[in-house]
Amino acid sequence: MEIAAIHFIILMAMSGLTKGAGVLSDGPLNAAVGETVVFNPTLTSSETLIHVLWIFGDNIIIEYNTYGPNNTNPEYEGRIFISNGSLELRNVTSNDSGQYSVIITLIVRDGGKIAVGVTELDVNERISGASVTSETNLSIEGNSFNLSCDADGSMISREWKKDGVKLTPDDHLSLQENNRVLTFNSLSRKDTGVYLCNVTNPVSQEGAEYKMVVYYGPENVQIKGPSDIDLKTTLTLTCSAESVPASYTWMLNSTKIHNSAVYTKDNTEPSDSGIYICEVMNNVTGRTSSALHGLSVTGAPGLSGTEMLLILLMHLIIEVTHRVSRLIILSAVGAISGIVILCLVASSAGAGGGYYIYKKK
Repeated sequence: MEIAAIHFIILMAMSGLTKGAGVLSDGPLNAAVGETVVFNPTLTSSETLIHVLWIFGDNIIIEYNTYGPNNTNPEYEGRIFISNGSLELRNVTSNDSGQYSVIITLIVRDGGKIAVGVTELDVNERISGASVTSETNLSIEGNSFNLSCDADGSMISREWKKDGVKLTPDDHLSLQENNRVLTFNSLSRKDTGVYLCNVTNPVSQEGAEYKMVVYYGPENVQIKGPSDIDLKTTLTLTCSAESVPASYTWMLNSTKIHNSAVYTKDNTEPSDSGIYICEVMNNVTGRTSSALHGLSVTGAPGLSGTEMLLILLMHLIIEVTHRVSRLIILSAVGAISGIVILCLVASSAGAGGGYYIYKKK
């Protein structure tokens, strides 16, 4: 049968019918590559089928005759099966996507009838290999940062979530390349969390996670502990900072004494008096910050308020020029501390008491 004649029959048979009318559902039918699809015309039990013509686009797939031989398109040999007007299409590929039409000739009580149906088939590749990657592992606070979501498959759509909550674009973040790339304009420590990219298409879905840690600091370095303590007792000083990650270094009168957030000294001695410095280093951000704490051991030679302020002033100078000449200045502070202690021996041996930063005698 000529295609032009077939189109004429379809148009005539469908004339006067509303959208969706006919013996096939509107569709589209969705299938994954390699699956089997069945097109089922809707017929009544009182109708007797005598002839069926299935068409894909402009190509006849099969012509079925109840009382005669069937004609099958050679391209579909071994892939199709027809039963009572229904067409089974096996091992579908993306090339099978498109419009399918059926023309059915029926015998009814009062004569003959032609039924027509048109529907669509969408064949997609299943999604696989979903992954979320970053352009760099250095997710540092204040920097811009991208996460990319990739997957194999067709007709892909993507949705991003953080800790189970759907993300929407705002001044802080944006979605680009059809939601493939999640861009943070300026990272915040609050962006730390688990990110999920959910990839879907009409026949499948797959998700991929990315656990992000935003590195920041150090900031707000603080030392907690006594400012004066008795001889032969236990001293505990605790250093804290807002920093991820963080490493801690303790110095007493410019001499390195410990490497952790908590410094403990059993059986305190007169030499434990002085200025304690906790220096916090973040080896990811490359930043350093520190805090000072004054301590006097009771019964040990004390420092006058002027002498304590002198050491504090020198430490502030160290902070300003820390990255340029840290070792030289620390040596100078050590020398000054020695001079202060020598002067202290000459001063009243009864002077004592504890000093914290900026605390008066």
